[in-house]
Amino acid sequence: MAKPSYKLSTVLFGHTLDVRAIATFTDGSIVSTSRDKTARVWKPSGNGKDYIETAVLKGHTNFVSSVCVINPSQENPKGLIITGSNDNTICVYKPDQREPFHVIEAHQNTVSNLRTGKTGDTFLSSSWDMTAKLWSIKDLTKPLVTLMGHTAAVWCVADLGDGNIITGSADKLIIVWAKDGSIRFKLSGHSDCVRGVVPIKDNEFLSCSNDATVRHWNSTSGTCLGSYCGHENYIYSITAMSNGTRVFTSGEDRTIRIWLNGEIDQIINLPTQSVWCIDLLPNGDIVTGSSDGVVRIFSNTPERFADLEKLQQFEEEVAITTINKEQELGGIQIKDLPDAKALQQPGQKEGQTKMISDGTTVKAYSWSQNEQRWMLIGNVVGASGGSTVTSGKQLYNGIEYDYVFSVDIQDGVPPLKLPYNSGQDPWVIAQKFLHDNDLSQLFLDQVANFIIKNSQPTPVLNDSIQYADPFTGGSRYIPGSNMINTPSESSSRSDQSYPNTFVSPSYIPHTKYLKLEQANLPAIIDKLNELNTKQECTFKITKERLELIKQLIENKIHGEYLADAINVLMKILNWPENLVFPALDIARLVVLHEDINEQIATPDLLQIINKHLKPNALPSNQMLTFRLIANLFHHEKGENFCLFCKDDILKTLCSLHSLGNKHNQIAISTYMLNLIVALNKCNDISGKIKTLHTMFTLLPLLNEPEAVFRALVGLGTLLSGTTNPGERFELIKAVQQSEKTLSILKTISENEHDVNIQEKVTNCSRQIIDLIT
Repeated sequence: MAKPSYKLSTVLFGHTLDVRAIATFTDGSIVSTSRDKTARVWKPSGNGKDYIETAVLKGHTNFVSSVCVINPSQENPKGLIITGSNDNTICVYKPDQREPFHVIEAHQNTVSNLRTGKTGDTFLSSSWDMTAKLWSIKDLTKPLVTLMGHTAAVWCVADLGDGNIITGSADKLIIVWAKDGSIRFKLSGHSDCVRGVVPIKDNEFLSCSNDATVRHWNSTSGTCLGSYCGHENYIYSITAMSNGTRVFTSGEDRTIRIWLNGEIDQIINLPTQSVWCIDLLPNGDIVTGSSDGVVRIFSNTPERFADLEKLQQFEEEVAITTINKEQELGGIQIKDLPDAKALQQPGQKEGQTKMISDGTTVKAYSWSQNEQRWMLIGNVVGASGGSTVTSGKQLYNGIEYDYVFSVDIQDGVPPLKLPYNSGQDPWVIAQKFLHDNDLSQLFLDQVANFIIKNSQPTPVLNDSIQYADPFTGGSRYIPGSNMINTPSESSSRSDQSYPNTFVSPSYIPHTKYLKLEQANLPAIIDKLNELNTKQECTFKITKERLELIKQLIENKIHGEYLADAINVLMKILNWPENLVFPALDIARLVVLHEDINEQIATPDLLQIINKHLKPNALPSNQMLTFRLIANLFHHEKGENFCLFCKDDILKTLCSLHSLGNKHNQIAISTYMLNLIVALNKCNDISGKIKTLHTMFTLLPLLNEPEAVFRALVGLGTLLSGTTNPGERFELIKAVQQSEKTLSILKTISENEHDVNIQEKVTNCSRQIIDLIT
């Protein structure tokens, strides 16, 4: 009898950024690593399903990119945890210690992959420095052998039972090595970076790639035994049961795919874009890490399934995610798509997708063979392209970066490429750029300031920070993407102040409203014009009247023409849900001008706001609407408007199952902070109590560091800005009685990482604890 399909079992929250690697012990313990510069240890709770976070491992100064474990043995009774990082080091830990007992500095670049050796007393490391190394646990001072032969970053490594080692690289090759470091075979076949390899027999293994394929290889003959297609985008990770009959992959198409004898047996959609890593627990359950900072476990044993409420919530989270229109639809027109009646016909195979139109929007459904029904997997909106473009990832020389800038040095000469990862020191990267390109040292400050201005800066409480996805790339207009700075938003950092502008400041109480004003104005106008051509006659705006919108954004229109321009804005704010996003973006910018703010804060605007804040609203529209109401506070009319409608908005916030991606979270936390500043100004104790209880609901749902920080500043401001002793005592008592909030504050306050983004959140949390004790 066939086993049941895999379903969600447990969700583990703790990381604040992408979970990039996972490893499992034979006792069922899990180690996860993240871009938040930590590794976390999770142990089974004893009930067969839940897990408890037992340790946060310290030691790395940059993203923790890889991990492997050594299971307990006579030499190491508790086993070992080994992590690799973008700081170029490998840290070795005992599971009951939070600091490494040994640090290896043998690689010259990011340690991209770690894998336990077949014998159990060795491990392998691969690096972006184009090498892989074999290590003995008994002597960590130097590698047993260094493997050099690739011409680009080595992304993955594994040890085979036949004594060979295999590596996969961004040069698209797989190399089979003898243990003495000599090359046995160079295997070609993949058309893009090789991201993962997994042994399935002593002399056979599987590989996965950015080309969205899985390949089956024989290491003895150096031949490809098969190629399998099933993913729609980059495949980042692969694992398999020992005989290779069941294979598990994850990737950039938001899915886990389970293969049986070379065919897709089940597809699990996740409510996040990148499923970075996947591994198996000893009981056969799947454990994954993804770009939303969450570790999820899936089981095909019914006793370990999550309860019905959590399964339904997970399905709803998947359903509200958005899917790339061009990737999924190709050239199909909405008018040519079937309506909901088509869902009455069963699908032909697991994972078959169907696009359904209701006339204005398109929804994507996936056929579940096990449940015999079409499952909603998201609204089809926007577009981002294919392969590198679809993933949005920035690759340069086979290495993944947050940014790859084009720098013009001289007229008539092609621009030079400058790769950069958030969190790196701009002056160190600028110096390397000058050295690599034989440029004058006089350019150092200019290049460093270019990096600061055009990349996500070290998070501070700064009006202009939008916290865009560093992987969107280009200057395409994407709601919430990293925008070009307007003149008023240029960096104010200097050589002396970057990157440690704030050491241990007090952020509370906060008394000024935050602005969300960064914008790529030409891109917004271009998108507005493009979408206007797609409108029906009822909604279409003439070219002349659209010009009023441009003048409105630039604050060049006043007097009698202002009312006409605002009428045009209100008309485009009533465009269909899937086309309205540039209008919402424009609205959140123009309300920063006092005369526009005064005229636009009306009941008509409130209807539009309520429409786009509903739990089933498009996430991009929801995010832009929270930005809009956050900016409304900046002038008296908008401030009064926001105070008037606060109860409905707070009620809506409490009904959200998820706060979405980092853009949404920052928009929501900025609104909450601005609301608290306004409530302190008018000393509305009733409003403060409602806002405080809303904060209790929101804090456990936030995982974006800047959003957590702004929420904590708001919480601290609410408490410290209440001057009446009796009212302040009432608020403090409410915090003391909220177990979840106290747990979050305690956890954050104990984080002693010397990383700015963690440090300021930690300091703020400690200040709040001081206020309530």
